[in-house]
Amino acid sequence: MNESRKRNEGGSSVDYQQQLYLYQQRISNILESFTDAFFEVTNDWTVTYWNKQAELLLEMPREMILGKNLWDLYQDAVPLKFYNEYHRAIAENIAVRFEEYYPPKDLWFEVACFPSGEGLSVYFKDITERKRSTRLLELEKEKYSNLFNFSPLPQWVYDIGTLKFLDVNEAAISHYGYSRQEFMAMTILQIRPESEIPAIIQILKSNIANDTAKRSNVKLQKKTGEVIDVFVEGNSVNFDGKKARLVMAIDRTVELQSRKAMEESIARFNIVSKATSDAVWDLDVKTGEMVWNHGIENIFGYCKTNYDFDWWRGKVHPHDLEELSEKFDRLVKKQEERMSLEYRFLHADGKYRCVLDRSFVLFNEEGEPTRVIGSMQDITERVKQLNAIEGQNEKLREISWFQAHVVRGPLSSIIGLASLINVEENANEEIREIATRLKASADNLDVVLREILQRT
Repeated sequence: MNESRKRNEGGSSVDYQQQLYLYQQRISNILESFTDAFFEVTNDWTVTYWNKQAELLLEMPREMILGKNLWDLYQDAVPLKFYNEYHRAIAENIAVRFEEYYPPKDLWFEVACFPSGEGLSVYFKDITERKRSTRLLELEKEKYSNLFNFSPLPQWVYDIGTLKFLDVNEAAISHYGYSRQEFMAMTILQIRPESEIPAIIQILKSNIANDTAKRSNVKLQKKTGEVIDVFVEGNSVNFDGKKARLVMAIDRTVELQSRKAMEESIARFNIVSKATSDAVWDLDVKTGEMVWNHGIENIFGYCKTNYDFDWWRGKVHPHDLEELSEKFDRLVKKQEERMSLEYRFLHADGKYRCVLDRSFVLFNEEGEPTRVIGSMQDITERVKQLNAIEGQNEKLREISWFQAHVVRGPLSSIIGLASLINVEENANEEIREIATRLKASADNLDVVLREILQRT
C-alpha cells in the first residue's frame, strides 16, 4: 500500500514537472510569437530570456547573451535612457515606458518594462519609421510655419464656421496695425469696410460651399481706418482639426494709384500730342521699347506708334549715329538730364529729313538711365534756308574778297603815283586842286577797302 502511494506520489511529481514544462513551453511559444522583442533579466542583470525578435532587432543570438550580464554586452547603452529607466523600474517597483534612440544600430525603440518575480521583463519594438515620419511631418509643419510667419505678404487663417481668425503672420500684424491678440479676438468681417460686408458675406457663402480657391480684388480696412485695395487668394485647409481658409493678401493700393496716375499722364500725353507738330517719343532704356505719338506718322510717314530702339538707330543717318552715341554717353556719365541734338532721320519716303531732337533723361538711384522722353521736330526747311543764307553770305564774301584784293592793286599804284606828284607853288591852282583831291580820294578808297577786308 505504501509502495502504491509512493508510485502515485511519484507519478504526481512527474505529472507536475511535465505540466510545468508544458506551461513553460506555452509561455515560450507565446513570447516567441510576439512581434515585439522581449527579454528578461534577474535583479543582478543576468539575461534569462531573449526572444527571436530581440535577436533580429539587436542582431544578437540568444546563445551569446543568455546567462550574461546585460550591461557587460551593452556598455554603449549605459549613458542612455535604457540604463536609468531599467534601474528605476526595479528600484521603485513600477512599470515604465519610454522612447530612446540607439546609435549603434541607428534605431529608435519604444520600450515598456515592469518588475516580474526576481527580475525585470522588457518589451521593445522598432519605431524608427514612425519617428522618421513624425520628424518629416514636423519639418513640413516647420516649413509651413516659416513660409507663413516669415512671408513678406500678409497672410491669415480663419475658421469657416465662425469667421474668427485662427492665425495671422507678422506681415499682417505690421501692415494692418492690429496686435496678434487683437486679431485673435476678431472676425474677418472686422477688417472690411461696413459698406462691403453684405457682399462679402454672400461671396464667402458661395466659395465656402463649393470649397474652391478664390481670387478677387477687395477693399480692406486698417486699424487706422485707412481703406486699401487688396488682391486676396483663399484656399480651404484643415487647421488643427478645424475647417479653415488660408488667405494671402497683396496690397495693390500704390499699384492702382500709380496706374491711375499713368493713365492720366497718358491721356495728357495724347492731348499734347494732338496739339503739337512734333513727333513725341518715350524710350524704356531697359526693354528698348519706344512709344511714339501720331507725329511719327503725320511728320515722318510711319504708320505704327510702337517700335524699339534698334528701329530708331536704323533710321538715323549712318554719318550722324556715332556722334549721337558719343554725346549720349557723355551726357549719361555727367548725369545731365536734358539734351538737344540735330541729326538726319530717314522719312518713310526714303529721303532724309533734318531733325531737332530735344529730350529729357530719367535716372535711377544708381545713376543709370531708365527712361528717355523726347520730341523730334522736322527742321529740314529751316536748315535749307540757313544753308541758302550761308551760301549767299559765302558769295558776298567772295565778291568782297575780289573787290578788296583786285581793286587793291590798282589803288596801291594810284596812291604811289599820287605821292610822287610834286606841285610847284607857282603851278596852276586847278592843277594843285586836282592833285590834292586825287590823293584824298585814293586815301579814302584805301580806308574803305581795309574796312571791307576786316568785315569779311
